[in-house]
Amino acid sequence: MEYDIEFKDVSFRYAGAEKDALSGINLNICPGDIVLVTGPAGSGKTTFCSCINGLVPHYHEGELSGQVIVRSYDTKRARIGGLASLVGMVFQDPDSQLVTSSVADEVAFGPENLGVPRAEINQRVTEALSATRLIGFEEREPHNLSGGEQQACSIAATYSMHPEIYVMDEPLANLDPAGRLQVLQVLIDVAKQRQKTLIIVEHSLEEVLPLVDRVLVMEGGQIVRDGTVDKVLAEGDIPRVFTRPALVRLADKFGLDLKTYSAEKFYADLNAFKPLGVIEAADGPPAQSARSSTPLIEFQNVHYAYKGQAEALSGVNLLVHEGELVAILGRNGSGKTTLVRHIIGLLHPSEGRVLVAGRDVAVTPTHELTQEIGFCFQNPNHQLVAFNVRDEMTFGLKAHNIDPSEFDERIYRALDQVNMLDALDAEIFDLGKGQKQRLALASVLTLNPKILVIDEPTTGQDPQMTKEIFDIIQHLNDLGTTIVMITHRVDYAAAYASRAIVMNRGAVAFDGPVLDLISDVEMMRANSLDLPDITKLALQLRQHGVPPWTIKYEQLEHHLGQLVEASRGD
Repeated sequence: MEYDIEFKDVSFRYAGAEKDALSGINLNICPGDIVLVTGPAGSGKTTFCSCINGLVPHYHEGELSGQVIVRSYDTKRARIGGLASLVGMVFQDPDSQLVTSSVADEVAFGPENLGVPRAEINQRVTEALSATRLIGFEEREPHNLSGGEQQACSIAATYSMHPEIYVMDEPLANLDPAGRLQVLQVLIDVAKQRQKTLIIVEHSLEEVLPLVDRVLVMEGGQIVRDGTVDKVLAEGDIPRVFTRPALVRLADKFGLDLKTYSAEKFYADLNAFKPLGVIEAADGPPAQSARSSTPLIEFQNVHYAYKGQAEALSGVNLLVHEGELVAILGRNGSGKTTLVRHIIGLLHPSEGRVLVAGRDVAVTPTHELTQEIGFCFQNPNHQLVAFNVRDEMTFGLKAHNIDPSEFDERIYRALDQVNMLDALDAEIFDLGKGQKQRLALASVLTLNPKILVIDEPTTGQDPQMTKEIFDIIQHLNDLGTTIVMITHRVDYAAAYASRAIVMNRGAVAFDGPVLDLISDVEMMRANSLDLPDITKLALQLRQHGVPPWTIKYEQLEHHLGQLVEASRGD
């Protein structure tokens, strides 16, 4: 049998590394297979992908043993350029693969280099832009797009090349929920219609598992589980490595079909055993903690437009009070990043004012603002300046004239908080995007900021690390730090933040308690937001007394246990 991809006892160690990034990989992938690769950050997923398109060993320095065969090509001998027409790859960091000055040129770039006729190129560009929600962006400069729009652009550029094998390294990480569903469905449909092989690296199992044929779970550079979706789910969770989606875990606990991917099917299956009774309904959503009356951040009728473009912010009026934990939500391109960049003075209003602790940001020196405000960019490459982790952690401390006697204590504490102490002596170039994101957060934490502004803190993080980062954010907030964070993770926003601000086309569409937001289905849908699966199931069970604002797995597990007991007692 002929395979599209073969790994024959493949191991790889990056130059200067102490252990293998991949170790003893053996697998075959058939033409037309749709394969999910998952596992914790740093488990070797990106290195695995880089072996398929020849970046390992031709670009990334290190020692490769074994063979990687792509179609008939041994990647040790084939050139990267030759493999590019065969393997289309979307990188974990989309900004790193954007090379032209307009979105239309970016999408046309690949087909042009393959010698595709102009008329067909134009058709491919239109199809790719439509599939990725980028119609109207043709003349936009890719590096000025939001992170989610850049990711969509990279996917469109790969889509237009019509490769034989698609390799997607976390293609959904920066997209809003509606965009994730659309782009994922497009990728799957294209692979099936064109009978192409698709390798997709993702942590978001809820969306991907129903659409793939096979699952590879990686840990420590090895494949620790490999099989059909049914087989992998039936084998259960692997602590800190592989956690099945919430509805699958609940289905397993209550003896239901593990293919219960939707709240509707879960409810129907549960109710089929015996009609469910009613548990005592809660009086209302939990009370929100009282916030300080002291305004710390104030937007006064703020307008802003990037050169030659429509307004990115339009008449924004907001107050953030001392000690709040605020989630900024909204679809890609809605103005979220533009909004928070005004807080640190990276952007100044074309009209209106932004005040931080009573000071006008537009006339306050940046070095004064950064003494109180820590800012984490959506793309960590935009703020990492050193070559290794230790120097990166030291850089900010030196710039802010912190006493050198405090360096070690601050560095160790911050790296420990983000679970990166073992990377203290690592080269930044060797880190994955998720690790870089945590490093950027750690470097900010060394400065003990009064205000912490974070743009998508969990991009590239595995589920365990996502929870740990939100726990860190919660802990900092409990200690008095004011937190403003952009996230597409509505489930975590609902679990951790007390307040949500939803941006839509540069204006504030919603500002209030998070639990009020997730109860407003129309508001959620209008802003490309999606309810957590837990809340979707709680809404199905609302008539049985389950609170519709249920957002945590443990809460719903408890309510389901009550319902099952109630039905047995009838």
